[in-house]
Amino acid sequence: MITDKGVAVPDDMAGVLRDDAEGLAAFEALRPADQRVYVDWVKAAANSTERSERLSGLGEHVRAYQRRPAQDESAPHFLGDTRSERISR
Repeated sequence: MITDKGVAVPDDMAGVLRDDAEGLAAFEALRPADQRVYVDWVKAAANSTERSERLSGLGEHVRAYQRRPAQDESAPHFLGDTRSERISR
């Protein structure tokens, strides 16, 4: 499956999302980078048991996900533009 935002999702993960309409809607609403985080998390499972566990809780994880807003320039996704401030320092 390829999401509306162009992220390739493994077949087993796509099947889990298709079976959970709310989970699929929540997943499709994520930014592409956040969708890739979930795909990478599933793919990084050490074995098939761990992968199954991750897939079984995927819908719940996705529905509960809330992107934390960046609050200062030390945050990973700082929202402000401080290039001029950084140059003058």
